[in-house]
Order: sequence, then C-alpha cells, then structure tokens
Amino acid sequence: MLASICVHPRKPILGTCSDDGTWRMYSIPNGDLIMSGDGHKDWVSGMDFHPRGTHAVTGSGDGTVKIWSFSSASCTSTLRDHTQAVWSVAYHDLGDFVVSASMDHTAKLWDTATGRCQQTFRGHVDSVNHVTFQPFSNNICTASGDKTVSLWDSRSGLCIQTFYGHLNSVTCAAFSLRVGNQCDSCWLYP
Repeated sequence: MLASICVHPRKPILGTCSDDGTWRMYSIPNGDLIMSGDGHKDWVSGMDFHPRGTHAVTGSGDGTVKIWSFSSASCTSTLRDHTQAVWSVAYHDLGDFVVSASMDHTAKLWDTATGRCQQTFRGHVDSVNHVTFQPFSNNICTASGDKTVSLWDSRSGLCIQTFYGHLNSVTCAAFSLRVGNQCDSCWLYP
C-alpha cells in the first residue's frame, strides 16, 4: 500500500513510499522508475525531498529516519533516537535540518550535517502523526492522535500554541504558501 507521496522541488519527479519497505522516484508524466531505496527494516511511511533536490529523507516503522543521496544512490545517514515508528518527515527550507514525527508521542529536530538530534518536542499524549516546518521560519507544526495541532519553536523546543477542536486523531497539518502564518489540519473519519 502506498503510504505517502511528495513532489521534487525542481524537476518533474514524484516520490512515493510504501508498506513494502521501499521508497521510489518516478518521472512525471510518463511514470518511468528513476530510483528506489530499500534500506528500512519495516514499512516506509514518510518521505520529503531536500530543497535543492539532491537528497531525500524517509521515516519508517522501524523507528529510523534515513537520508538518501541521489548522486551515490545510497543511504548516507541513519538517524536513531525514536523509540517507536516514524510517521512523517520534513526538510527545513534551507535543508540543514529535518524533523520527524513518531508514534512515541514526540517530534525530533535533526541536524543533517552531523546526524544528531538537536531537539525533542514533548507534549502530545498520543502519536505524533505528521510534522512540517512553517515556511521560511524556525517554527514546526505537529498533528497528533491526541486530537490537537501544536506549533513549536525549533530553537527552544517550547510549544508556542496548541490548537484544539478536532473530534478525532489529526493526521495532517499544512501551511498556506500564500499566507505563511495560516495552518490547516485534517483528520480521517473512522
């Protein structure tokens, strides 16, 4: 089953990840397979492209985050600090940092140069299902199984604001590109 898709920032390429433990890149619109990776030990749930399009990051049910280089066609870093499955991953606009969201109720900020966890965001009482950066800022937005969406300062690790009102688990949050301070969220009806 296809778990997630993303679009390359510079080329007509679609990235996919699946419960078969792989990620793939396809050309758009003809659908030719360009590259794939299979280094995770469990399903792959999230994928994002580096802003320059040179790398990809993936998150998996094996609790790891992997960074893949397109020039070497291999995994260059495996980030291990989550204690449960990783649902979502995202690059910062500059590509220096990656965030990950996990079933362990946390989100983490990773330095892509060192592979070290720089910050752990704690406060959700259920799985963190999705994570994204607010465009052109240091803020991170998380969507959680605890029915909330939270905005975090990546420098301090502190929660800036928590948004309430969903009746079920929140599966996604996104910022408007036209209005960078507007956040939308969604949930799946059971």
